Amino acid sequence: MQINETQSQEKHRHAEEVMQSLRRVVKALHEYSTSVEKQFGLTGPQLWALWELNRAGHLSLKALSARMHLDPSTVTGVVDRLQKRRLLVRATDPKDRRRVVLSLTAEGIHLLKEAPHPAQGQLLYALHGMDLEEVEQLNQTLKHLASVMEVGSAEARFFFAEG
Repeated sequence: MQINETQSQEKHRHAEEVMQSLRRVVKALHEYSTSVEKQFGLTGPQLWALWELNRAGHLSLKALSARMHLDPSTVTGVVDRLQKRRLLVRATDPKDRRRVVLSLTAEGIHLLKEAPHPAQGQLLYALHGMDLEEVEQLNQTLKHLASVMEVGSAEARFFFAEG
């Protein structure tokens, strides 16, 4: 019985540490996103979309969605807002007139020179810096946690995404 009580205490301690680590990550992402939004008037998803377009030069909506790991319907709203602010343009692809490509405007490029890297991009960068086994284990553990919490099939939007 002593082993079970010790294991229970150890499990509780680890659970508390997991909670604290998750709080730190979410708090850091939220504070960063809030700061960027106040300073630049951009949400996290908007900033990330601009960064991805800047890296690529131009992308289709589908390609941008894939780079952001988001559903195209989510990215459409982000792109609409950026286009309204004249930070990007939609244009017909000269090689395939059925396809629309997105690219930054001069104003979008200028804003990016001043803006920081998006927080979610930093999170992905950190994950890519981890060993494959660590990322696989974290992936499986978080999927299991979502399943146990009965949120495994909930639509997951971008952190702090706009409506």
